[in-house]
Formats: sequence, C-alpha cells, structure tokens
Amino acid sequence: MLELSNTRFAFLDIETTGLSPWFGDRICQIAVIVTEGKRIKRTLDLLLDPGRELSPSALRVNGLDDSALAGKPSFADIADQLDEVLKDAVVVCHNAKFDIQFLDNEYRKLGRAIEFPNLIDTLLLARDYYELPSYSLSHLSQDFQITANIQGSRALADAITMKNLFFAMTDSLKSINKSLDDFIGIYNSPAWPQEGIYLPTELSEAIHSGKKLFIQYMDKDGETSERWITPKEVIGLSDYLYLQAFCHSREADRTFRLDRIVKVEVEVEK
Repeated sequence: MLELSNTRFAFLDIETTGLSPWFGDRICQIAVIVTEGKRIKRTLDLLLDPGRELSPSALRVNGLDDSALAGKPSFADIADQLDEVLKDAVVVCHNAKFDIQFLDNEYRKLGRAIEFPNLIDTLLLARDYYELPSYSLSHLSQDFQITANIQGSRALADAITMKNLFFAMTDSLKSINKSLDDFIGIYNSPAWPQEGIYLPTELSEAIHSGKKLFIQYMDKDGETSERWITPKEVIGLSDYLYLQAFCHSREADRTFRLDRIVKVEVEVEK
C-alpha cells in the first residue's frame, strides 16, 4: 500500500495550441512538479515549439504568442527528459483525459506509447467526494482556500495549484479512511477510447450547464463579435470541433468553431 508521506508524485499540466489533437493541435508548454510526499524535489517548466500557430482561444487562455514559442525545443527534443521526470511516479493531472490525449498524440508521433500505471485525476477526485458548483481548478482553489504567489508560466502555476489542491483534498478525506490507493487509476495507451470529446473543465461545464452563455467569438477574418447563445451539442466536423447552439442575437441556430470562442460566461441566475 502506498503511503502519502513517501510517495513520489509528478503533478503535470500542459498548455496547447487548441482543443483537439485529432485536428492537429499540439502541446506548446509543459510543467511538472515532482514531490516526495509533500516535499518538492524537482520542477520542470518548458516552452515548446508546436510547429503550428496558436488558436485565438489558446492565445487568450495561456498568455503565450507564436513569437514566444519560435525556436524552442520540440516535444521530440524533451520526450526523454519528460520520461525521466515521470518515471516511477504517481502522475497527478486535473482533467486527465484532456491532457493525456495530447501526450498520447505526441508520443504516437514518435512511434512510442505512454503508460501510467499510477494516475490520479484531481477533477474526478473532487467530483467523487465533494458537492460543489464547479470543479474547475480555479474554482476548487477558491473553495479550498488555496492561495499562492507564483512566479512563472500558467502551466507551472496550475501544476503548483494542483499540488496544493491534491494535498488539501487528501487531508480533508482522512476522516473517511480512504487510502492513497483508492484514488489511483491506470492509463495504458490507448486505454481511453474516443467515447466522447474531451474539453477543458471550465468550457465543458459552461457548455453542459443548461444555461445561456455570453460569448466573444472571433471569425476567420479576426473580427470579434459578442452574443448570447444556448448550447446544444459539440460535434466534430471535417476540419475541427464545433459548438451547435441557438444564437439569441440572430434568433436562429448557428455553429461556432470552438477554438475561436475567446471568452465564455455563464448566465447568472437572478
């Protein structure tokens, strides 16, 4: 049985050029915090040249731009370094299916497969044991009163927040006598078939909230518009992922390319 105090953890977070590796999106930043129990042993924070442009949504979310990534190492250049960091660790992600579909895609391009015999998803952990209005990393950090003055990239900040959240949750769950082994799953490529479309937590929660959404949308010419929509479903077309929704501005059904939605807010109930 694993003991939290001496287990090697690797808290992993990535930033990507868009929302779907199946349509060519790549990893552009990766951060890993390695701990022994709660003690930080190593930090990895890397910018990567993805070989393609960032989408409008990615530009807004991760604060990067194409010029910041030009000339940086490729994923192939750092794959062995990443392997060494993750080796023999319990890998911890938030919304693991989203992150690992990108890692799986990168390794497949190298003719390799990834295997995580010990994996914890803090998103699933939160959903299994807590009833909260949102399970996004930012909302969970507020609920668990996690604050940190973090200098560095968004990926590094999220990895540190995830680390603090994980230990806060495991501390709070001691009273129900759950062991670390109870939280662990296994990932063997490709153990997760494409049973659905994996999206970032906040975007997924907004789309599936059943409420109206206020969005800012950038069209193919770079023009931005604002509108209220009621989501219907997310679909994959020939070129990318799209959100089918009723547009209240046009009073008609419309289809929005997901990586061009640069801002989304859920209607506040009065």
